Amino acid sequence: MNEPTWWVRHGREVDEALAGGDPSSIKQLYVNLGRFLEEDYGSNVESTPLLSIPETGPVVCRMLDDVRGVLLDAGCGPKPAVAIALASEAGRTVVALDIGLGTIHLALAHAQRAGVELLGVVGDVEALPFRSRAFAGGVCDDTIEHLPDDDRGASELGRVLAPGGRMVVATPNRVRLGVLLWKVRDRVRGRRRPATAYYAAESHLREYTWRQFTRLLAPHVAITRKASVGWSGSGVRWAATKLVSIPGPRWFSRMLVVEVEPRA
Repeated sequence: MNEPTWWVRHGREVDEALAGGDPSSIKQLYVNLGRFLEEDYGSNVESTPLLSIPETGPVVCRMLDDVRGVLLDAGCGPKPAVAIALASEAGRTVVALDIGLGTIHLALAHAQRAGVELLGVVGDVEALPFRSRAFAGGVCDDTIEHLPDDDRGASELGRVLAPGGRMVVATPNRVRLGVLLWKVRDRVRGRRRPATAYYAAESHLREYTWRQFTRLLAPHVAITRKASVGWSGSGVRWAATKLVSIPGPRWFSRMLVVEVEPRA
């Protein structure tokens, strides 16, 4: 099967930008990605790919169920399922932010099709274009692992969160069950690979364990709750999802999901 045009073009740029390591070039990847996606799907919006795992959305929405006011989706992506779900509830205004203009165009088109209004903003999570304490809540899903300066991004998320507000930050778990199984299989075959070979996407600059993720966020926000994300399906997938919902085995959850509040 032929890969989508946007995927091929983005993949080529990822290899070059990550090899160079220049933060500006890495950010430009996602500006260009928005353009590539709009060129491929602008006339066929319903076919736009979801660039984060769908199982995370319901977890995030439950954690924000009672939050009302102005909410931020920081890194909404071209098919902003979480932002649309949040905005569909009364008493909320959702700002959908992404660094790519084409990405925002597609996100707003999806919202319009869903009968929901989003406020689209082109911006950088490392330098959010909002006043401090502007948001009652929000989400940053599958984004922080792409940021050249993740500490700066975490600081910005904390800065724009109002007193009493609540935000959910989610990112792939570098020791999720699937990764452990892949590593065991590779070791049995005598194959050793770098840690990056097991990342959920080639464009990720890093992935975290629970301890690493909480260490990143703790200087900027107060962590109030953690949640797990599992796998869709029955059988083994169902059993694995049940397993990682338990506090101990949660260490191997598919995603790291953290609820945070502003520091006093």
